[in-house]
Amino acid sequence: MAERVARHNEDEARREKHEYRDKARKLRKTAEEMRGGKGLLRLESVMDARTYFRHEQQNPGSMSDESYRRELLRDNPEIDCR
Repeated sequence: MAERVARHNEDEARREKHEYRDKARKLRKTAEEMRGGKGLLRLESVMDARTYFRHEQQNPGSMSDESYRRELLRDNPEIDCR
């Protein structure tokens, strides 16, 4: 049973990573439209909650680590809004 659950989780992670770029681009476009001309929001990055929590689960504390976030934005330009 544990092997089956592990295999299922690995398959889901693979599927999520495959669909990630398209979802990230759509989120970024929506966020940029929200920002609009008023400049009320200072966006640094835009990502869906699944991606955020997957990074945090795989590397606990990573999303609070400034150097990790810099590398994440560098390696994933589709989420970088700076």
